[in-house]
Amino acid sequence: MKIKKVAFWDNLRGWRFEPICFSNLALLVGVSGVGKTQILQGLLNLQKIANGFSLNGLAWDIIFSTINDVEYHWQGEFETKKNPVLIPDENESSNFRIVRENLFRNGDIIIERNSTEIKFKGKTTPKLSPFQSTIQIFNQEEDIYPVQQGLNKIIYSDTFNFKSSFNVFLGMPQSLISVNTVLGIPQSLISRFSTSNSSLDSLKASNLPIFIKIALIARYYPEIFSKIKRTFIDVFPQVEDVKIEAVENNNNPSSPSFPIQIKEKGVNNWIFQNYISSGMLKTLVHISELYLSPAGTVILIDEFENSLGINCIDVVTDLIVENRNIQFILTSHHPYIINNIGMEHWKIVTRQGGVVTVKDAKDLNLGKSRHQAFTQLINLEEYSEGIKV
Repeated sequence: MKIKKVAFWDNLRGWRFEPICFSNLALLVGVSGVGKTQILQGLLNLQKIANGFSLNGLAWDIIFSTINDVEYHWQGEFETKKNPVLIPDENESSNFRIVRENLFRNGDIIIERNSTEIKFKGKTTPKLSPFQSTIQIFNQEEDIYPVQQGLNKIIYSDTFNFKSSFNVFLGMPQSLISVNTVLGIPQSLISRFSTSNSSLDSLKASNLPIFIKIALIARYYPEIFSKIKRTFIDVFPQVEDVKIEAVENNNNPSSPSFPIQIKEKGVNNWIFQNYISSGMLKTLVHISELYLSPAGTVILIDEFENSLGINCIDVVTDLIVENRNIQFILTSHHPYIINNIGMEHWKIVTRQGGVVTVKDAKDLNLGKSRHQAFTQLINLEEYSEGIKV
């Protein structure tokens, strides 16, 4: 999918995010607290809503296209309960009703919903769940399935959360995980991705954590793992080799049983994943995401500069800018990052009270050269004083 335009309203907190237009690459810049991270969270909330979650006081309006260039326009709003129950009784519903919802496909309305009825392609449906979006309710319908499928291609890239999720798989209860004793990978995944080359596409499209994907790629698609490894070594020439091998961790179940290991020149022992620098590990994650994410993926990266060294930023940034099949939405307030991504990709975020506004660099008449534009940006009142009461 490709997100074209989005707006949010958080009626519980009284926040409003004015419409934001996106291209293949967007760098949200601004001082801390203006709402950059909340924009990413809003996109993740839309993914949750499309999968049946009920969110208090949230309203939305998003336009996006699928990989087949079909354009969808999805609007909706949940009721607002000002005093939500923090720890609801198990017999008490914590769901919130949808008060309105509309879905357009290439300009034609296919879902009309209010607080009392739902019309699907002009016909009133039987009584359905008032708490779930129609995207979840009708997710098997030909015209609706691409919406849920597209929104499920949104990935929040977080190296550190991935570290703690090696043995937790989305949609797979822990009790059903049968661990393979060779690599620590569930046997169901071994069977699923080792049968034919066509499984590579399903592996890329899966919602598995990136480290699990890397482990499977290393075992079953060594030619792709070699490409990832070569790119990584180009960034870190002191690295001689990268591998993933089985390691027994019976005394520490929170650690992976198939850690990434690197071999540095002049160092005898392999360096295990827990001892690899966070910058190197995060760089490897970003490189792997570029190779292992299917076309139409939307990757969200908050505070892009975190844990990336100067030598990593240039290469990873170039890979992101050059990739045309994946949409990237990044946040940063680091001068080096901003100055190394073209100003045509800048989205300057400001906030006045609870109203968040995003402007393009051209809207602020910044200079023609990148350096001149950057100098003007950091001196702008909208940038340096991004929050007003």
